Amino acid sequence: MVYCIVQKHTAGCPQENRKAHRAGDMIGKPETVREGRLPVIGREPCQSRADRRGEDMPDEKKCQVVCLGDSITEGFGLKWEESYPYLLQCALGDAYKVFNAGVTAHCVTDELLPDGRVMGLPYVRTERYAQGIAKKGDIYVLLLGTNDAQDGMLDDGSAVDPWGNIFSKREHFIAHYERNLRDIRGANPGAKIYAGRPTPVLECIWPKHQQKYLDVILEKIDEIGRRNADVVVFDLYGTFREKGDTWLHENYQADRLHPGPEGARLIAQTVYGLIMKDA
Repeated sequence: MVYCIVQKHTAGCPQENRKAHRAGDMIGKPETVREGRLPVIGREPCQSRADRRGEDMPDEKKCQVVCLGDSITEGFGLKWEESYPYLLQCALGDAYKVFNAGVTAHCVTDELLPDGRVMGLPYVRTERYAQGIAKKGDIYVLLLGTNDAQDGMLDDGSAVDPWGNIFSKREHFIAHYERNLRDIRGANPGAKIYAGRPTPVLECIWPKHQQKYLDVILEKIDEIGRRNADVVVFDLYGTFREKGDTWLHENYQADRLHPGPEGARLIAQTVYGLIMKDA
């Protein structure tokens, strides 16, 4: 399911390339998107499935898609070719260029402790984030917030480490997230921005990650959508929950935090559908 808070508006790809992008629909069947039946993604080699119409197009002429995010975007625990940005590239075809800017373990929040130490691992301080912004993408897909839903509990459950208690700064989450949005707008004022509601937290082996904290972060992402008219919020959380508990437990990794290959495929399908709908 797609949870759109704001009105649909035109995607950020250059107008002159839109026909090529529409032609990049998988297996040449754009009607599958219009009818709501997304093609299966990630079950065949990339070259055998991606549209080839744009393969001779210079990269700077392609629609630039930048995937900002944490480990779920980077592809923690997966092969590179199983990550959702890789699968998205295969699905979109050669008229698009997808850049995976995900960095494992990083959070939206960028706060200091009283002793001056930086709390956690702020995503905005990473080179990969800077590279993603520097791409001046036509489309930005943000999948962030999972690592803001943690309380710093040590793995043995014995104590809370204030350095990792990112959830304690939850009242500042919106401000930090909106900094990301300002950076995107500064790089490309016409960029299309999609913000994902993160995937569920199951019985995570790391006690600092809990669904009750993610519930709060989800509400804040909804508020971000209401505050920012150029942002489309899409509901990966709901899409995963609709699959049911059995599917979730079968298709999460052993840590019960990261989706496995089937989960990454579902993320890619969802994002692909959003982009094709607006193409």
